[in-house]
Amino acid sequence: MPARTSLLSGDTDGILAALDASGVVGVWSHDVWAGRIVVSDSLADVLGLVREAAGVSLDAFLATILAEDRLRVENALHAAVEAGGPFEIAFRTVRGERRLGLRGRIDRGEATGRARGLGIAIDRSEDGASLHQPALHAEAAANRMAEHAIALHDLAADLHQPRLVAVLDCLMREIAFTLAGHLDGARRPREH
Repeated sequence: MPARTSLLSGDTDGILAALDASGVVGVWSHDVWAGRIVVSDSLADVLGLVREAAGVSLDAFLATILAEDRLRVENALHAAVEAGGPFEIAFRTVRGERRLGLRGRIDRGEATGRARGLGIAIDRSEDGASLHQPALHAEAAANRMAEHAIALHDLAADLHQPRLVAVLDCLMREIAFTLAGHLDGARRPREH
């Protein structure tokens, strides 16, 4: 493993500046069994939460998420707790319509008996600019569909469901054609 640079060997201000430049707005920790989420001061400020050492309830945290995104985030959190491992979800906040991404890892707690999540929050507000450009929004939607279809395909294969795998193969081909159409449309005008 290469030697660490001076930035990573005690330069707290440099590390914080690098995180800030990368869009990291804070850290979070989720105690699944207690139903509490602890957020850093900076993330609490962005979300409009009063930071408490014991964290806030999951409901209080979810209340900071725009209603249109709330159920999707709650379902993603529950699915991540069930599966364990890496976790990432983007959402819009109630306060200021900011767009954030939660990224981290869920430890199901087999060794400790307590399921926990730990990660960072990233400001993705600049990513939201594409939502106001229909072509970019459609391409982003097709990309998200592809990610979900691939995940579903893998799950169906793990469950040994060949008919479902075949249907998902067809779906993935259609999504690929849709994405290819968006890429071609970006290179040259459509011919009608």
